[in-house]
Amino acid sequence: MKKFALILIVVLFCVINSNAQDRHRLSNGQPYDVFLSVKGHFLKPLSNLSDNYKWGAGGNISVEYQYQEIKLSWGFSLGYDRFQPKTLKRQFLPTKQTFVAQQAPFVVFVNYYFFNEKVKPYIGCGFGAMWGKYDYSFSNTANINEYYNRDYEGQSGFHFGVLPHVGLMISTNHRDGFGIEFGLENYFKNDRLEKLSTFSATLNYTYIID
Repeated sequence: MKKFALILIVVLFCVINSNAQDRHRLSNGQPYDVFLSVKGHFLKPLSNLSDNYKWGAGGNISVEYQYQEIKLSWGFSLGYDRFQPKTLKRQFLPTKQTFVAQQAPFVVFVNYYFFNEKVKPYIGCGFGAMWGKYDYSFSNTANINEYYNRDYEGQSGFHFGVLPHVGLMISTNHRDGFGIEFGLENYFKNDRLEKLSTFSATLNYTYIID
């Protein structure tokens, strides 16, 4: 009985291992890795967003397929960000503060890796669709007195944009990766939503399935 159980375990191991290899290879035999990443980032508002907000922070989770032979990858991510509001004080009037901005980006991206070694520098670009809610009270200085006396001046909706970035991943054991990434996020004006630009600095942990 013990001998039969041992044989069964060996057979199951071979089948699972074989299926795992098939699952992680293309039809032409080219190997690829799957990167499962958790990322946290700091956001510096640019353009009109900097009139209303000081800084932002957030994070995302991503899935990425990296093809080793051609050093290219594609993936997608889903995240959440918050921005710290600015305040304004007028003489003889109470302090006015914009409300906290929130946004949830969904991004499809491609990356090119220069090396498939322990140190993996890369460049890439993302294409995003993002829902956001913002307060533009301080954006237009010509109307600042009008905006100042409003209790609420905000817009919400979807933005679409382009997100170029550069980064570096370090993986000493080909299973766990740690990285840093810098990017510019540019979302276009859409209806009442103003153009949105931010600079991002990201730290991430990646679990590698090879």
